[in-house]
Amino acid sequence: LAMKVIVGKALDTRTPLFDEDMRFIEFSPYWNIPPSIARSETIPRLRRDPGYLQQQGMEFVGANGQVHSTLAPEYLDAVLRGQMRIRQRPGPKNALGDIKFVFPNNSNIYLHHTPAPLLFQRDRRDFSHGCIRVEDPVALAQFVLRNDPAWPEARIREAMARGQSATLRLAEPLPVVIAYSTTIVKQGQLHFFADLYGQDKLLEQALRQQSEQRRVRTGVP
Repeated sequence: LAMKVIVGKALDTRTPLFDEDMRFIEFSPYWNIPPSIARSETIPRLRRDPGYLQQQGMEFVGANGQVHSTLAPEYLDAVLRGQMRIRQRPGPKNALGDIKFVFPNNSNIYLHHTPAPLLFQRDRRDFSHGCIRVEDPVALAQFVLRNDPAWPEARIREAMARGQSATLRLAEPLPVVIAYSTTIVKQGQLHFFADLYGQDKLLEQALRQQSEQRRVRTGVP
């Protein structure tokens, strides 16, 4: 299975490289806005345009779990102090789309759908805050749940469209590797791509260093 993805911005929110186990799928997920995004983007927007809260289906959640669906200055201040958080309810405008694939990691990176699928048509696709948007989430869900007969395509689509958040724990963890490559062989042809994250420079430095160490060790000029 192969599909296009959208990854973190090369300038400041690069998607990290790691391997973890996928353990959950969330259908119709809430988006708990990370504190850094809330501080730098969401709160300034809400101060300029209070109607943005309702327009985007957002709400405030207190430390005790109490939900507030109206905007108040003290709620914004509480978010800045880390005493409240902002989340976006499931729906057509939710930034995660209608499905989220969770593999717990220290960077809080996950795979998810998107309400802006037109971005997949672009050649360069580094638009996210670090998480990975997938072009065909139904196909990915079918792949992840391929050994579970209780989850055919129709049930997956129904859960995604329900608009009610639900979490499915996978029967077996699924290894996920986030890798980076600027070359690919497709149908016998070698293709080269832009080194958006500058990883090839690090690889070249490592190879040169290894080559130099081997030269010194063997005495070969």
